[in-house]
Amino acid sequence: MINLQERLSEYSYGFGVTRETLALMNSVGLSPTPFLPNLLHEKEIGFDVGFKDKGRVVILQFKLGHLLERFKRASPSQSIPDLDRPFWRFNVDTSVHQFLRLAEFEAAGAEAYYVAPKLSTWKQFERAFQADKIMHRSVLIKPSEIAAGIAAHGHSAGPHRIVYDQTRQYVCSEPSVLPHHRPEEFAADVATKVRESGIHLEYSIKVLYERARDRNAAGTLADSRARQIFGRARDRLSGMAAIIGLEAWSQGAQVLFITDPKS
Repeated sequence: MINLQERLSEYSYGFGVTRETLALMNSVGLSPTPFLPNLLHEKEIGFDVGFKDKGRVVILQFKLGHLLERFKRASPSQSIPDLDRPFWRFNVDTSVHQFLRLAEFEAAGAEAYYVAPKLSTWKQFERAFQADKIMHRSVLIKPSEIAAGIAAHGHSAGPHRIVYDQTRQYVCSEPSVLPHHRPEEFAADVATKVRESGIHLEYSIKVLYERARDRNAAGTLADSRARQIFGRARDRLSGMAAIIGLEAWSQGAQVLFITDPKS
């Protein structure tokens, strides 16, 4: 079978996920606006977003899974997770900047997820893309769920494996079950939080921008770059939103600003 990573880029996969996430949010009555880096090339940086509306920030970190037929144990005593064959695996290091950045965003109130495909060939991806089923052929996992699964077995931060089939997902070394998020449930959960929390997008953006962050971590904007963005922004909130989007984009993640236009 063809290795997905040799035929499909994270950019192509991420485009399909982003397109379908926009449609999912629209289906529950929400208005999504993706951050796109070409915005930074405009003479004036601005967002056509209802900052005063109820809203939240969604951040999707894309990964590509490796197709596997056999689970390789790290040690003879390690348990083998209950998985159909073939299955997929991606690696995550919970001690390095990509995971820590996503965890920062989640702790500051964003809906943050790793998203990885349950696909093995380009032809399968193309069929799923044409049928608007990319999200149904993907796994969604929050960084907090990964951290909790690791802690449940007394393991520490560092390199770990995420393994999954069509219906189950685990974090290893010692397998720990991770929650299963269906696309429609993901969209409904965001809609419920937007409408019931009473939090406006303006507040969500300010909390994310002002969060504690490692200034030396990869992808963190230099103060001079941040000042440049603020200098070209339509208003300070647009500048904050652009900086959040750029910080995520530098790690291969997509930011979407979600609002309820009826709020």
